[in-house]
Amino acid sequence: MNNSVIDFSRLFSLIKLNLHFNLKRVLFTAGIGLGIATVYLFMFWATRILDEELYFNQHEYLFVLSLYISGFIFAGSSFAQLRSEQGTRDYLMLPASKTEKFIIEAFISAFVYPLFFLLSYWVFSLVANSMLNNVLQTFYMPFSLNIAPYGLALFVYFFIQPVFLFGAVNFQKMPLIKTLLWILLIAASIALLIYCSWLNIDYSEGIDELAMNKPLYSPLVYYRHYLIIPVGLVFCLLTFLKLKEKEA
Repeated sequence: MNNSVIDFSRLFSLIKLNLHFNLKRVLFTAGIGLGIATVYLFMFWATRILDEELYFNQHEYLFVLSLYISGFIFAGSSFAQLRSEQGTRDYLMLPASKTEKFIIEAFISAFVYPLFFLLSYWVFSLVANSMLNNVLQTFYMPFSLNIAPYGLALFVYFFIQPVFLFGAVNFQKMPLIKTLLWILLIAASIALLIYCSWLNIDYSEGIDELAMNKPLYSPLVYYRHYLIIPVGLVFCLLTFLKLKEKEA
């Protein structure tokens, strides 16, 4: 089979097959996210139980937090068939090109799971708001399915999850833990380099003024969220190449 060919009818059938096999993983991972949200709500109540009036307006923050944690767990557990020799053989026998296999995993991780979790959290918020109102007499801001407030957060999520996809295809054992350790190591190294490079800078004028007067720092300050784009694209390429290597 030509590994660069994309047959859309076959791709659609494989997506349905993949969703069927990954249904339990989707439900389990979403359960982890909603479990995190439940713990957060309990902590909110426990730390404010003595307040005369309770007001909960953190659904947006809580949704993003639980999506990031559960979504990266989901992406990091992709390519589950590659965890064993028999699973790898079965995966290699799938009637799909390497490009199609990569697209399927990336599509489910980047689009299907976030959409499913958005709907799941909306249902969760209805139950949580009912309990907040009727049991705890708490005022609350309802959770909206309008994704506009989460646009930047979803944008960042979209370009970070390829890092976990790469870890899933690169590490045969404990891919999520190993990926997190590498991320922490790289992040710590970058933070140390930035800290050392900024030691002799005068911050008294403020970060905005610094960005205006230092062309090197201006894009880092104003466009820092967009720096994740090349990172995501590079790891998409690395994931595809690693998958191609495993099937060689």
